[in-house]
Amino acid sequence: MTVANIFLALALGAIVSIYFPMIAQSAKILGSGPLANVPFFGIAFAASIVIAMVTGNRLADLRKVSEVPPWLLTAGIMSAGLIIGSSYIIPRIGIGPFFVLLVAGQVLAGMVFGQLGLFGMAASPLTIAKMGGAALVVAGVYLVTNG
Repeated sequence: MTVANIFLALALGAIVSIYFPMIAQSAKILGSGPLANVPFFGIAFAASIVIAMVTGNRLADLRKVSEVPPWLLTAGIMSAGLIIGSSYIIPRIGIGPFFVLLVAGQVLAGMVFGQLGLFGMAASPLTIAKMGGAALVVAGVYLVTNG
């Protein structure tokens, strides 16, 4: 893992910490999580096309979308669920508990998916160290949410 990749991942984490509260505020203003989701996806769609063009992709390459297995396209449904769910839960439990629970869910699911080699990823067997790390994450969740 390079230093540049570490900083990119940290920056993306910071963006997520801004992104979800912004969506929650939009849902509050509009009175609807699903409705608040609509403009974000419209802007994300347009931005994705612009970024693809700037990075050398062509609109003709979009035809390849038909080659993507339908089950992979369900990521769009998951994305909508994640955004709508966050706009519901953040005002109810707070931003801190939301993020520690979100990260804990990612760590635990990642361990299971890695162990099983799911979603086209190389298998990454569970080790005592990984299980210990996960236990520390769960302990951290407890301290943040109940501390």
